[in-house]
Amino acid sequence: MFVWDETKRRKVAAEHKVDFSLVTDIFEDPYALYNDDHGHSDTELRYTVIGKTARYGLTFLVFTYTEEKIRFVTARRAENWMVKEYERRRL
Repeated sequence: MFVWDETKRRKVAAEHKVDFSLVTDIFEDPYALYNDDHGHSDTELRYTVIGKTARYGLTFLVFTYTEEKIRFVTARRAENWMVKEYERRRL
């Protein structure tokens, strides 16, 4: 199950033009790249994923686990270096 803070969802949608509700399929991408995100929170373990979504194409998502749920922190369309890394690792 996916969850997020509604205020944060609206902020990300306004700033990055990506809606949390339209990126849940990122976890279905068999080529998605997952990493730990140690540098951005002292209070929780965060993770990143770069993967394809039906709505936005290659997307970058930061998330964490809370009580058997995946909570979205932020998202945006993948930057050029992310696209290159995704394509390089996919080969």
